[in-house]
Amino acid sequence: MEPNITLLELVTEVSSHAESDAEVIATVVYLVNSGRVRLCGTFRGARFDLGTDTPRRAAA
Repeated sequence: MEPNITLLELVTEVSSHAESDAEVIATVVYLVNSGRVRLCGTFRGARFDLGTDTPRRAAA
């Protein structure tokens, strides 16, 4: 089962291990879009479209 985590918690955790902001962004996008983590809170169900700078909601 995928862990539920807020976007802030995920970014904070990834940032503690990453060497650059680009690495943080790439890792967070991968983890969310691959389904390895599920966001809860404000961004619940969101996925990231690499063609834009805003998250999109998953189809219900």
